Amino acid sequence: MNQTEVRTFIEQYFQAFQSHIVENHPDYLTVKLPVEVDKDIGNRPFYWTWVEKMNIAPQPLSLTLYFKPGEIPKDLRAESVHFGAKRLQQIFGSTMKYGKYVCMYEHAKGIIQRSTLSTRRSTGLTPWLVLNYKISFICDKKRDLFLSLGINLHQPRVVREFYPFLQLLHLSPSIPDYFYTNERRVTLSDAAQLAHAEVNRFINEHDHDWAEEAKVRLQEELEILEEYYKHQEQTEKTEDPPDNEEQLPQSDNDQTIHDQPLQPKSNERIKDGLPTLHQKNQLIENPVSLSMSAPPTYLNEEQAETVQEHMNRGGRILDFLRMNGIAETSKEEINQAEWKASSLEEEYQRRREELCWQYEPRVEVKVINAGLFYLFNLPPV
Repeated sequence: MNQTEVRTFIEQYFQAFQSHIVENHPDYLTVKLPVEVDKDIGNRPFYWTWVEKMNIAPQPLSLTLYFKPGEIPKDLRAESVHFGAKRLQQIFGSTMKYGKYVCMYEHAKGIIQRSTLSTRRSTGLTPWLVLNYKISFICDKKRDLFLSLGINLHQPRVVREFYPFLQLLHLSPSIPDYFYTNERRVTLSDAAQLAHAEVNRFINEHDHDWAEEAKVRLQEELEILEEYYKHQEQTEKTEDPPDNEEQLPQSDNDQTIHDQPLQPKSNERIKDGLPTLHQKNQLIENPVSLSMSAPPTYLNEEQAETVQEHMNRGGRILDFLRMNGIAETSKEEINQAEWKASSLEEEYQRRREELCWQYEPRVEVKVINAGLFYLFNLPPV
């Protein structure tokens, strides 16, 4: 969208909400936002929550949008709007919110309207269900196609490329004078079935060589993936020990710690909560790993009292536990399922699913918007 198209779209958006245009300058537009628009693009959620809870009169926001490329004049408090701007994205979102489903009436112009007004005869409007689709052909590439269908609800008929025809008409949300609506003989469920059949015909009319080519690429990728993990599996079997048992690496110091927990000797007592020289040397040579899964155990009641004294003197209980040993949980009792690495089979399956999602051909159909239109003119056959 260029700047002219952006401005035209924004002006139509504000006109649809009957917004008050304060100033319409060639370079910018100043508008006083209605309540619905202010809630969508005003960025004041807390203000509107407060207004609704306090039940007070709101103060709508005035917004100035600058469309001319280049720097905004310093004496003008405005924000630049261009395709991709955050404010324009908010307006797009508000448009989808309020304009995804519409009901419009055609206002006939020219000779038809004058003859109708002069004779005072009522004229019927034919109901049309209009569906705008986005059809996506997806594999490792993507192609989007747009299809606009118009379904006559008075006399069953399906017309393609209906949106360009609607752009030629003068539409309004209110029914014009001296017009009435014809009976809807086709239900909405039957119209949906007609639309579904027409979409299938539209898809089948296109060339599907892209899907076959995507399947070939997918098979090539799967063969490469399978060969890679076969090689990895053979390498892993070669590197495994003969007993095929998984063992955690363990250093000599760790084995010494588990076999002989660090404890003070019987003839060495902790005095005033401080370690002896032998205990300091033992901690330096064989550091103890901490485990808080179980409460610390003390050798006797005197040491429990010494802990309190140690803390009263400003010492840390962690230092005391390091000096007296900690009850550790054995490796057999530790659940290491969370830390276990994925197996080759799990990695292979996960990577296979990713490739299938990326390369498998598929068609996605999405309704962009829809509407019920009561029209006097009929589209060309």
